Amino acid sequence: MSVVLVGTEGGVFQLDNSSHDIREEAGSPSVSFLASAGATVFAFSREGAIWVRSKQNNWQKVNEKPVKEEVWSFAADPAKSGRLYLGVSPAMLYLSDDGGESWREVESIRGIPGYETWTFPPPPHIPHVRYISPDPQVAGGVYIAVEEGGIYHSIDGCQTWKSLNEGLYWDVHTVIPTLNSLRLYATTGKGFHRSSDGGLHWQYSMNGLDRKYTVSCVTMPTQPQKVFAAAAAGPPPTWSRGANVGIYRSYDGGENWVQLQESLPEQFDRMVLLTIDNAGDIWAASGDKVFSSSDDGESWQLVAKDLPNVRSLAIYTNLQANS
Repeated sequence: MSVVLVGTEGGVFQLDNSSHDIREEAGSPSVSFLASAGATVFAFSREGAIWVRSKQNNWQKVNEKPVKEEVWSFAADPAKSGRLYLGVSPAMLYLSDDGGESWREVESIRGIPGYETWTFPPPPHIPHVRYISPDPQVAGGVYIAVEEGGIYHSIDGCQTWKSLNEGLYWDVHTVIPTLNSLRLYATTGKGFHRSSDGGLHWQYSMNGLDRKYTVSCVTMPTQPQKVFAAAAAGPPPTWSRGANVGIYRSYDGGENWVQLQESLPEQFDRMVLLTIDNAGDIWAASGDKVFSSSDDGESWQLVAKDLPNVRSLAIYTNLQANS
């Protein structure tokens, strides 16, 4: 059985994916990011600390201040016990192999050709590692998305990196690898990109996707051609009166898109976070609300509201429920 955790600025809430009951988890931190690895969930708090959730649903602080830089991304590798990643600004990756107790800088990032040309649109134009995806096919392998700098892939414990940027707009927000497939997906400041050869070549793919600032993206684990994405009409500097975000679905690997609207707001004023649980239910959060769909997004239910601002969603496997 999988359980949905909602990370907010006021703590972590557990949402039952069948009854939709929601309850706050005692002692949980104010969240910037959640990262799950099977039955283990980690949090990076708004105060800059690493936390871990025990099997008894208790939260424990692991590291008060793992890095001094501004953190933009956080991930856990379900295939490698204890492996965590932090992506920061200026663009750098940090790695832990003991569940967040100790960290090391991945110095090989500076050796990537073109590293010195990476940038970021707003002054002072400092790039960052915006997204981290553990490789589902290689234990210890990882993809990183640099804003602005492109996508890079390592399969040797972050010793060397392969550039995956032919045809890709380099203002990248997410990179989504798929299980047992050469399909890769990327969201960027210009729109959606897809690759059918492991990222060697990319195709710009916007048919039916009428908002270009694509961010959140998820796929069905056993159906990698089924993709969901959230996109805004423009970049964050244009969001003062609302981000104008919609949720979209593709059944053919991102080649064609439809907007999902049944029982959803006409537009979201804040960026939408997306995740999919083990049963294939889709969860979407924006601001203080969480929505759920069990029919590929054809219809939605509002399952939580009036929460503290939602910053992250995570799915974890409840082993006790399965035993």
